[in-house]
Amino acid sequence: MNGTQGSRDWKRSACRPRNPAAVMRKSEPLHYAQQGTGTPFMLLHAFPLSSAMWTRDAGHFARAARVITPDLPGFGSSSRQPQPSIPAMAQAVADLLDALEIHEPVILAGLSMGGYVALEFMRQFPQRVKALGLFSTKAAADSPEQREGRFTFIERLRREGVEVLLQTTLPKLVGASTTARRPAVIAEIERSIRAADREGVMDAVRAMAERSDSQPVLPTISCPTLIISGAEDALIPPEESEVMARAIPGAQLQGIPEAGHLVNLEVPEAFQDLVASWTRQVIEHSGIQGTG
Repeated sequence: MNGTQGSRDWKRSACRPRNPAAVMRKSEPLHYAQQGTGTPFMLLHAFPLSSAMWTRDAGHFARAARVITPDLPGFGSSSRQPQPSIPAMAQAVADLLDALEIHEPVILAGLSMGGYVALEFMRQFPQRVKALGLFSTKAAADSPEQREGRFTFIERLRREGVEVLLQTTLPKLVGASTTARRPAVIAEIERSIRAADREGVMDAVRAMAERSDSQPVLPTISCPTLIISGAEDALIPPEESEVMARAIPGAQLQGIPEAGHLVNLEVPEAFQDLVASWTRQVIEHSGIQGTG
């Protein structure tokens, strides 16, 4: 895998919401890794992890696509943003595509916070998306109570550091099956959380609290969309995935048994099989459209 620090339309599959937001100014380049060749496939990671969460998945998906896994702003090796927000994160993803000279529509997928960024990317840059993956995420904005809870959590982070994530967030990131039977997975997540930067985590919590409601975008999405949820996800229950699947025309909804929020780490084989199959279908259909 090569990490780098830095800076043909498929008509039926390009996603085209009607009211994209105004384009924001360019941000600092995102750190990323990539492997494979062919159709670009970008994976956006969950909070409070980094692109390292995709390491095993990227190798699997790279058999069929050019897989790109960036660290979102403030995580991994990517710098914080002066004015952190979900729209700014989406702009940073677009800037990375520009830096990589990727002008064709991409397969874009995100898990949890990465899903928030993917939906915001759809709002701003619908013409740049060939297909969309939404994993363990939701379109609705926070309720007033949830928003207030995030701001309270920021103050705890300020006082106690990322250790507080191990007490409050880690138990919610995995399902009961993982808690009972997969200690190695929990240890891996714990290491990732300990490596997180407190200021970057605080930026992200604020960005998530202030994010817009993406539900109005859902009915306008016209590209192939895969939605995956863990049956044991207590952080974002499967019902949220069902809401998105009903709103997005033609969306595929898949549930993974014995998985909580971090489905790709908890039950990797099932997750990889679902996503790899969908990715192949998207690429094959794109090829047919291109030769028609």
